Amino acid sequence: MKTIKAIPVTQENWAPYGYLADIASPKRAYGMGSFPCTFYRDMVLAPMASPSPIAFGSLKVGKRDMVIKDVEYHTAASEVMMPFDGDMVMYVGPANGGEPEPDKLEAFIIPKGTMVIFRAGAWHGAPFPLEDNGTVLICLPERTYLNDTNKILLNEKDYIRIEL
Repeated sequence: MKTIKAIPVTQENWAPYGYLADIASPKRAYGMGSFPCTFYRDMVLAPMASPSPIAFGSLKVGKRDMVIKDVEYHTAASEVMMPFDGDMVMYVGPANGGEPEPDKLEAFIIPKGTMVIFRAGAWHGAPFPLEDNGTVLICLPERTYLNDTNKILLNEKDYIRIEL
């Protein structure tokens, strides 16, 4: 089984796959107002081609072996994820028109409160919590999970173990 190493995420190493923002601890964002109420506006944009409303949901993930066994992508929608209660490992691969390329997947350590936006077409899957369990904010156009999710189960020979 191939192994990849999860590395800390940065603006630069995430750029090929989308965008990210430290929503919970803004450092470079423009703040309006001052303590006790400061609004950090427009920290990150998630391009959506869908006329559907944007829907917010949560994904509960449990601690499990960090082995990539499946990948998915959305043709017309970016996907937004943000770990709430702990750091997580997320894996991603470049958008390529729909044929999985396990050898091009990378893994990143995403700190809690950091919002990541996967570009439309970018391969990804459910994150792996570094603690026991975790919750992830998910944001997609309404019903994307039914009408624009292309999920592929990898052959066992293509499974990838993620190491820290």
